[in-house]
Amino acid sequence: MKKWQASVLICTSLVCLSACKNQTTSETDKQSGDKKAQVSSQTVKKGEAVADFELTAMDGRTYHLSDYKGKKVYLKFWASWCSICLASLPDTDELAKEASDDYVVLTVVSPGQKGEQAEEAFKKWYQGLDYKNLPVLLDPSGQLLSSYGVRSYPTQAFIDKEGKLVKTQPGFMDKETILENLKTMN
Repeated sequence: MKKWQASVLICTSLVCLSACKNQTTSETDKQSGDKKAQVSSQTVKKGEAVADFELTAMDGRTYHLSDYKGKKVYLKFWASWCSICLASLPDTDELAKEASDDYVVLTVVSPGQKGEQAEEAFKKWYQGLDYKNLPVLLDPSGQLLSSYGVRSYPTQAFIDKEGKLVKTQPGFMDKETILENLKTMN
């Protein structure tokens, strides 16, 4: 087995183990996060229309899923502590740069949820990175995580032009596979 394959296997195992760890959020964190994210508390299923959301991004813009009706949406959930996520951010940034009238790339981080650092600490940490094309939406309440059934990082969600969930995929996905999934969607 090649060194990089062994490294990926070890990292994947660690991510899976850490995702299984019980995480709690204080009631105060939940209440403050409720103001920033408006999503359904039910988990969306394949083929169902996904609920609209309103999330603020690192760039200060407010994003609504409904703004992208008529486009395919690649939604990536990730965390700052996830080595697989960090290793794939350059490809995700490139995908976002190459996005066209056909699809859009959005990423979601949930400060204070599933081991992610607090919002201010995350913002400070992220400022040290150099991703110019990557929209990073903040979901401090974790409601969007719950609505997509995210249990580990990274997790991808593919939404078709009609706003229906095509699939969710936990784990690493390379750029070519993401593009192939986007091409085969309506």
